[in-house]
Amino acid sequence: MIDQITTEVLIIGAGAAGIRAALAASEAGVEVILLNNGAICASGSTFSPITKGWGIQALIGKERTQQNLEAFYNEIVQIGLGKSNSALAGILVEESGPRLEDLISYGIRFKKDAQGNMIRVKGCFSNFKRAFLTKDFANLKQSFQSALRRANVKIVSGTAVDLITRADACWGCLAVTAAFEPVKITAKSTIMTSGGGAGIYTNHLTGDKACGTGYHLAHQVGGELTNLEFIQFMLGIKKRSICCFFPTSSLQTPGTLLDSYGNDLLNKTIPSADFRLQAVENRQSHVPFSCRDTSYLIDKAIAEENREGGPICWNTPEDSSLKEVVHVAHAFNGGIKIDEKAESTLPGLYAAGEAAAGPHGADRIGGCMMTATQVFGERAGRFAAQRAKNIKQCPYTNEKPPIFKLRKKAPDQNSSINRLKKDACSTISKHVMILRNQEGLIRCRKNLQQIQQEADTFGWWDMKDLSAFLALHSILTVGRLVTDSALANPVSIGSHFRTDSPAKSIIS
Repeated sequence: MIDQITTEVLIIGAGAAGIRAALAASEAGVEVILLNNGAICASGSTFSPITKGWGIQALIGKERTQQNLEAFYNEIVQIGLGKSNSALAGILVEESGPRLEDLISYGIRFKKDAQGNMIRVKGCFSNFKRAFLTKDFANLKQSFQSALRRANVKIVSGTAVDLITRADACWGCLAVTAAFEPVKITAKSTIMTSGGGAGIYTNHLTGDKACGTGYHLAHQVGGELTNLEFIQFMLGIKKRSICCFFPTSSLQTPGTLLDSYGNDLLNKTIPSADFRLQAVENRQSHVPFSCRDTSYLIDKAIAEENREGGPICWNTPEDSSLKEVVHVAHAFNGGIKIDEKAESTLPGLYAAGEAAAGPHGADRIGGCMMTATQVFGERAGRFAAQRAKNIKQCPYTNEKPPIFKLRKKAPDQNSSINRLKKDACSTISKHVMILRNQEGLIRCRKNLQQIQQEADTFGWWDMKDLSAFLALHSILTVGRLVTDSALANPVSIGSHFRTDSPAKSIIS
């Protein structure tokens, strides 16, 4: 027996976009359920302890001149290298200021200088000091929690495992609660704000739950996805299985990066001192990898050495222990395709935050993802509520959700599922990281198909098994979609570097 809940607006995921969507929908006067697979303000990329705070791009007050708005828009388009949606980029710019003012009204504090003016900094790839910095991460969390308590939002702890569709529209989801009980949540509008898919890679800066479940669920029911090949990869330091950001400023010191023989990697791979200096200087302007400038030579050297099995180590005078340097997945610039109302190609299904695609392109200004969570989170909540008000009732269905057809008596298969997850992440990490070519991508797709064939022989035994089962299939589905997108884009651009056609793409 499956418990059933009915609401007007269902939001899947309680990061920055999900919370903003919940507040907007509640302000519109509809019933709202916020479904989250962890404690509020304690999970996901938004509240990851690695980040320590937010940087968010916005224009407020007297800054909102036509000239400044146009400059912001032009920079997004230029940095996106023609891959951003111009209409969504325009909305991001126009509504950035009001959404930042909303955050201030919630009680969120931003860093100020000695004169009391809010500090502004450049984001990655940007030439303008436009980004605000949150002052205190604890204040950020407390402010969102307080705003939610004041709103008419019901919070349900659980994981979405299937979207409910009928008459070519979305009507909620099947979820598994924190108590491992199934629940069917029927909704007039559904908003996907479940984050991105960095967890499909072996090394990443997000939790393991960020394996693209929202992309997978939307794709299963016919939602269109776009720009999935554009993923932000950072240089990271890995100690055991934990990754953190690599300080790119340390590259200015000779001997920072050592190959497996203890040699200076950059001296070996970039012999020209002038060219090496230029690459190091360019690398300071953006934390994510990009082939838009000569800094790509640094990342390429590290990736090639790691691919050959020779670990790269970070050497510093302050710490005698050598630390492994790797590329780590951080965030997706693509995702579920949305329109100006934040609605996907499937009616009734909206998306915002990292789950959604459009306002960003091949590269993204640092801080614009947080802007997108607030701008399109608010839009998704507002327009989803508007749609819900125009629908008298959801279509009735007593059909068993498709995922229940995969239930099997196999209580001892967890070790096999974990092995397949590890194999899938490994093959994706090998062939769809910063270095890509047609041969490797085809091999990756073939390997994923083979893993999928074995995965299809498994089912799930109980609700505890279902989460692992869903994660495996999300990794396989999203991995295949990313690989297919990469195959369809044979030219290096932004975060998408093709070793089989590099000369066509490097922008100097």
